[in-house]
Amino acid sequence: MSSSRVLAVDSGASHVACGVFTFAQKTGRLALDQFALESFNPDAALESQWSEFVSQSLMSAAKLASLSGPAVFALPGHQTLTKFVKTPEVDKTKRDKVIQFEAQQNIPYPLEEVVWDHLTVNDDGLDLEVMLAAVKLDVTEAFCRSVKEAGLSARSICPSALALFRAFKYNYPEVAEGVVVVNIGARSTNLLFIHGARFFVRTIALAGNSVTQTIADEIKQDFSHAESLKVQVLSGRSELPEASPSRATVLNASHSFAARLHLEITRSTVNYRRQSGAEQPACVYVTGGGSLVPDIVSILAEKLKIRVERFDALRNVDVSASAEGAREHFAVLADLVGLATRLADKHEPEFTLLPPSITQALAFRKQQPFYVGAAALVAVALALPVWQFHQRGEVASAQSKILEARMQPLRALKAANLANLEKIEMTKKEVAALQSLVESKSNWINFLTDLQERLVKVEDVWLQKLQVLRPAAAGSAASTEAVSEPAVNGGAAQSTGPVLRLNVSGRLLDKNNPVSKVSQDSYNRVKLLLASFTGSQFIASVEKENFDPSQPGILSFDFILVVNPDKPL
Repeated sequence: MSSSRVLAVDSGASHVACGVFTFAQKTGRLALDQFALESFNPDAALESQWSEFVSQSLMSAAKLASLSGPAVFALPGHQTLTKFVKTPEVDKTKRDKVIQFEAQQNIPYPLEEVVWDHLTVNDDGLDLEVMLAAVKLDVTEAFCRSVKEAGLSARSICPSALALFRAFKYNYPEVAEGVVVVNIGARSTNLLFIHGARFFVRTIALAGNSVTQTIADEIKQDFSHAESLKVQVLSGRSELPEASPSRATVLNASHSFAARLHLEITRSTVNYRRQSGAEQPACVYVTGGGSLVPDIVSILAEKLKIRVERFDALRNVDVSASAEGAREHFAVLADLVGLATRLADKHEPEFTLLPPSITQALAFRKQQPFYVGAAALVAVALALPVWQFHQRGEVASAQSKILEARMQPLRALKAANLANLEKIEMTKKEVAALQSLVESKSNWINFLTDLQERLVKVEDVWLQKLQVLRPAAAGSAASTEAVSEPAVNGGAAQSTGPVLRLNVSGRLLDKNNPVSKVSQDSYNRVKLLLASFTGSQFIASVEKENFDPSQPGILSFDFILVVNPDKPL
């Protein structure tokens, strides 16, 4: 609700009253700026169509006064259930549970089938007095749909009895004595007992329709005809002669109604005083459409023996020129003014009978500005870092392009260096291979020299064959390189490539036995030769020794020399 303006709608059993109120800080008074009133048939037989009547009337009133937007509404007494309960004072943390328990006990429907709220009436530290108000969920949902069809939205829904109490406290703040406010509607009458800040409400079914039904029964006409006749006679707009039976019927019915109302007020007052211990009310204020019954004030004053006045709902309300028509309908304005009093009293407790779905939507809508603000703050908080990162990104991109331009020649140099390094590695491998060949060639010369020296020491021995066995022949016939012509007494043969084993064959001349069998001395000389080979730096070992003495004076031999890996050939 706006802090200085409110659209109030009183939805009664037979009318819809709309008013736009503002509050002037300078004067401290409410002002009625716009007003519209639409009436409809209050026949109880048409109760199922009440929401439709409200929608149509509200649509007409809103169109007439150009009203729209959210509004606060009052529901009539016959649509709401009001109960007052008293419980022992409990801790405030447990109060809600106690009140809910009392609601379950006092509301004659399952709580999930109704919309209810509570208001603390009195808290003296010993007892807690609470007003419970409830309306059926389907009724309030249908009502909200009707409001929406009329182009308005419900901001809160207040029981008419509570609106009446607030209207009285606003217009009569100086009254401290006990009073009774009687609001006579079409379908129900609210009896409001007020004593200081405390109040009590009793809703009775005796109301304007009772007069109409009595008239309909007397003149044998339908309810609508009787209602029209009643309004015309009681408002003074009827053209019936003074002695007309129909006029007399209306007046008699109204007087009978006043008498019955007196009895209800008396009985309710007695019960209220007995339960609350309050004193006798000092005054009765009457209002509502039914209060237009002629002489009702004097009749009630005579029977109740206390002061009776008409309730002035506009007593502390300024009426603008555009809403002057409201004064003609002063009798039905009490609840309407009560809906606007929160403009004048910001501490007035919240009370609403809105369906939970609408309450949740309103709560979310109320928090929307905070959510939007929070989102905006987050967006702003993120915008600066994002902008900074964007700027830094652009700077980094520009620097990257500069570095990229500088890196191109360096990358070309790097590629050339890599190519040169590959060439160097290949050259190193070639040099190593050549060096190995050179060393191998030198080793062959040294090896053959060593071999020559060992043959010279033994004397009369020569080699017939020196064959190189290569490792590539592993698992198959060994590849060989043979030297067929031996060098006698130190003759050398040359071979290329890596050498692992050398197959050597040769002969030894037995000078002492040239024509006979080889002597043991020849064997010893050959073995001495083979043993000397193991002392060579080029030979690791001697394998597969084989001797053939079949030729007279000559000992043939065959063996394999294992080349030392550290001195490759």
